[in-house]
Amino acid sequence: MSEQAAQRLASPRATGEHIIIVEDDRELRQYLGEVVADAGYEVTTFATADDALAALAAQEEADLVITDLVLPGMRGQQLLREVRAHRPELNVIIITAFGAIDSAIELVKAGAHDYLTKPFGSDELLLAIERALDESRLRREVARARRGRPEAPPGFIGASKAMQEVYALIARAATSHLPVLVTGESGTGKELVARGLHHASGRNAFVAVNCAALPENLLESELFGHVRGAFSGADRDKPGLFEAADGGTLFLDEIAELPAPLQPKLLRALEAGEVRRVGATTSRSVDVRIIAATNRDIEQRVDDGLFRADLYWRLNVLHIHMPPLREHPADIPLLAEHFAAGRTITPAAMALLSAHTWPGNVRELRNTIERAAALSVTGEIHPEDLPARVQEAASTASRVAQASRRQLSLRELERDYILEVLRSTGGNKSRTAEILGLDRKTLYRKLEEYGEE
Repeated sequence: MSEQAAQRLASPRATGEHIIIVEDDRELRQYLGEVVADAGYEVTTFATADDALAALAAQEEADLVITDLVLPGMRGQQLLREVRAHRPELNVIIITAFGAIDSAIELVKAGAHDYLTKPFGSDELLLAIERALDESRLRREVARARRGRPEAPPGFIGASKAMQEVYALIARAATSHLPVLVTGESGTGKELVARGLHHASGRNAFVAVNCAALPENLLESELFGHVRGAFSGADRDKPGLFEAADGGTLFLDEIAELPAPLQPKLLRALEAGEVRRVGATTSRSVDVRIIAATNRDIEQRVDDGLFRADLYWRLNVLHIHMPPLREHPADIPLLAEHFAAGRTITPAAMALLSAHTWPGNVRELRNTIERAAALSVTGEIHPEDLPARVQEAASTASRVAQASRRQLSLRELERDYILEVLRSTGGNKSRTAEILGLDRKTLYRKLEEYGEE
């Protein structure tokens, strides 16, 4: 590599972050290098993409790549693909002439973090750099935090603090044979908690029943079994779900709907470890771990006399509450990408997904993504593929959908989205930062840029 091909510029007040600049125009390359170095970053400049890639392949330390779109030999598009393939942790900013904005937008869709249109000033350059590095720092912080967090049980997606607390509770409760009561709104994943507990317990069969799905007489027979002749149509002995779950786990979903006459029978099964089939005169011992779930305020049902207090306390030995999705919105992108099953969700669509409150929780999100993926013909999920209720989550939807036609800058789109989320939280900056996945310092700086302190 020639001395003219690469130049390393040291900063008098180095931040420790290293930026690679690829620009074939010697004067522009020198200008960019000096501006970035003066801002406190370590800088290495290259005249060609081949030289930059050779340095990166040799494990050149780097935190960000800034490259011109038009270069001799390997162009910026190919450099972006190579960086994404071999150094995916690096963000890439594209420099383009005004007439090539459409190409730059396509590159952003392909994985570039941002683009700058010539001519641009030093302030615009440094703001783009800080945004890209902010995202990289956040990814590193999340990775470091995850290393110290409990492992998610099978089927769980989410890295938020709220979900980490759930994972920790599951890990602790799994080692016990005591009953567990799982509470939470519909669609939050209560059965997933039950299955996670069972999986970690090492017990045998997992058997589930919805207590609200069957009438009282059928539910009693389903749970406890019956003997031949116990009632009309009982032409043979039939074991119940307690016996089927012997040595394993019985999951009682919608436990608050359990009919009053069956509540003492369930209490006896819990306390004595035995069940009696309908019509039988003797009981059978069973070794069953009970996990119950409800989306109702079961304590209120106890107060109203609809649910036995002694049964409630016997079920509520260990309690796990599943938070609604609106209380851990940082997990929405992770969940959405998982449900998309290989489809790409555009940034504009992801912004709308993150802004929606999801009254149906994870179940609603999953159904929405699967529907959008089925309707998409491009392999990507765009705002127009989402239901109207989601598109209306932010008043900026029309601007986002028309971004490429109107050639709005990414900075304008980001500003609109951040301010809309801020309005949706009633001006609560801490809540806004949490929804956006930003630290508060970064949010305050961005609001200052927008004149919205």
